[in-house]
Amino acid sequence: MQKTALVVDNDFFFVEFLGELLEKRDYKVIKAYDGKEAISKIETENIDLMFADIIMPNIDGLELIKFVRMKYKDNCFPVVAVSGVMVEHLDILDKIGADYYIPKDQIEIMLTIFNGLIDSIESHSTLPNVIGSAIEPDAMLPKRESVELIDSLHFQKSIIECIGVGVIVLDTDIRILEINPLAARILNRPYFELLNRSIISIFPDYKKQKLINALKKVLHNKELDKTVFFATIDSNNIRVIVSQLIADDNKTRWILALEDYEKREEQA
Repeated sequence: MQKTALVVDNDFFFVEFLGELLEKRDYKVIKAYDGKEAISKIETENIDLMFADIIMPNIDGLELIKFVRMKYKDNCFPVVAVSGVMVEHLDILDKIGADYYIPKDQIEIMLTIFNGLIDSIESHSTLPNVIGSAIEPDAMLPKRESVELIDSLHFQKSIIECIGVGVIVLDTDIRILEINPLAARILNRPYFELLNRSIISIFPDYKKQKLINALKKVLHNKELDKTVFFATIDSNNIRVIVSQLIADDNKTRWILALEDYEKREEQA
């Protein structure tokens, strides 16, 4: 039976390059250009192998791999992290959450790395977790900078995960780009069921219009930094604070801060 590989990268030409290599190995290739699109593909396709870039817009590779690990747990397909940064330490690979890591390199070197990886995966043989050239290409960041970059990404995510309120980041189509553990607990749903889901579908019918109005309100009133409303979701009384997210790309996004109002009153 033909196997299916998912290739995720915001570099169109690299997706085409890797897709062609996989097709030559008789894989059906599904293509996605960020983590958000990849999650939509995963929901509708049976994936046997995934290649994912670490740094991408919208939902990045770290969040995508985290999503896959939580959704499939012990039955997860092999995950290969691919990036233009050099990672040589297994502790960094553990942070990424992938089974294997291969660096982007010159085409000839990539061919050798790729074929060796696929041969080993298909034969179920043991191979190093970090696969690639021992010499770092000029296009890659030095090893120290690679580690610092990944540590920086994890540090930023740790802030969101540890802050004392539930945090949800919404994309332009009001799908969830990021959600911290507290928000998932307040909504009483697992993380993998919430990521890339429309925020409207989570709220009860009688509060959907209230949420839509709040999103519109902070979008159209530039002097308003936030708006607040209350909702009951799965018996939890929630205070919802809606703000517009201002980013360098000038795209319309929102941040929702959630508080369990009853617990907040008890702690006060």
